[in-house]
This record gives sequence, C-alpha cells and structure tokens, in this order.
Amino acid sequence: MQTKHLFTMVAFVGILLLAGCGGGSKEVPVPTPGAITLSAPANNTACLKSSSTGESSASVTFSWNAASNADSYRLDIKNLNTQITTSYNTSSLSYSLNLDVNMPYSWDVVAINNTGKTTSDVWKFYLSGAASSNYAPFPAALTMPASGGTISAYGAASVQVTFQWSGSDPDNDIANYAFYLDNSDASTQIVASQTASTLTQNLSSGKTYYWKIVTTDKAGNSSSSAVGSFQIQ
Repeated sequence: MQTKHLFTMVAFVGILLLAGCGGGSKEVPVPTPGAITLSAPANNTACLKSSSTGESSASVTFSWNAASNADSYRLDIKNLNTQITTSYNTSSLSYSLNLDVNMPYSWDVVAINNTGKTTSDVWKFYLSGAASSNYAPFPAALTMPASGGTISAYGAASVQVTFQWSGSDPDNDIANYAFYLDNSDASTQIVASQTASTLTQNLSSGKTYYWKIVTTDKAGNSSSSAVGSFQIQ
C-alpha cells in the first residue's frame, strides 16, 4: 500500500515538473497576410471625373478585396509624371482622396500584420478631366538595368548591356519607343523609333550612364519615362 502511494506521489511531482518546464502548448504565430486582389480603378484605363472641364482635381475611390490575416492596409499612389509616391494607412477595403486631373498614376496596396507584409500587383490609370477620344501612353517602366546599380565589366574596356522596359496605354495603341542614353542627363536620342521593348548597346566601362524611354501612340501622343542610371566598372 505504501509502495502504491509513493508511486502516485512521484507521478504527480513529475507532472508538475513537466508543466513548469514548458510542457504546455505554445502559441502559434499568425501567418503573413495573404494575397491582395485590386478592384478599382481598373488597370490600364482612363478614369473620367466628369464630362466638364475646369477643375484641377477629382475624387478617386480605390478599392480592393480583403487579404487573409491582414490587420490593416497601406495604399501607395505614385504620380507617374513626377515620380512622387504618397501613402495612406487604413483598416478599410477602400480609400477616397482628391488627385490632380490629366495625370497618369500607378497604385498598389500592402496588407500588414504583426508577422509581416504582403504587396499587391501594381495597377495604372489615367485620371482624365473631360472624356477624350485618345489618351497619352503611360510613362514606360524601366526594368533593366536596375537604376542605381552597377554592372561589372570584369576588366574589359567595354561590355554589352541589355535594356528592358514595359510600356502600356489606356487606348492600347502604342506605336513606337524612342531610346535615350548618355553620360549626363539622358537627353541624347540613340534610337528614334522601335516597337520592341528591349535593346542592347555596347558601352564603355568606367562610366555612369543615364537613360529613358519616350513612348508614342498612334495618335501622336507621347510620354517620357523617369530617368534611370547605372555604372559600369
């Protein structure tokens, strides 16, 4: 009888020791937010404010679908002419604000929680005043070489550099691209017109290069990209 009682006591003490050493369940961390699907303004479209003219700004409502596990959202809006990005924080699935008209914009949404962040795709739209029969192309997005980056020539006097960009237009009528490149401000036109969105150039090492793309549509409207820069060492 004493042996049975001793065994029970030992088992009870063992359970207490396990509990004291963290034998209980641990809290599972919340996953990072899931994917975000943008809704409006629609991608690569002209967003009309009214049929009248004269107003310099218009209210635009941005909306998106909920991301799983998100606690809040950050709306990022970039003016593609000035390259200035403005951010707005919200816990809702939409956000309204006034923007300058006759301007191209891009926007994305970042879902946020204590674990991390998830960013949506980037959409573009043109905020028009009155309706138009044709809109200027969006400024091309420069994708390669990365702006501010360095390309190694591995001791060679020159190296071939491939340039890539992405163009889009509310009317889907891009006619051609002009390519500008130099060592100061991207004001020198190298190729006047081409339809491809990639180009390879043989460039000297030990220099800094600046480049941009001017996109022209079939109606003759054009837009200039931001200026990208890189070094060859």
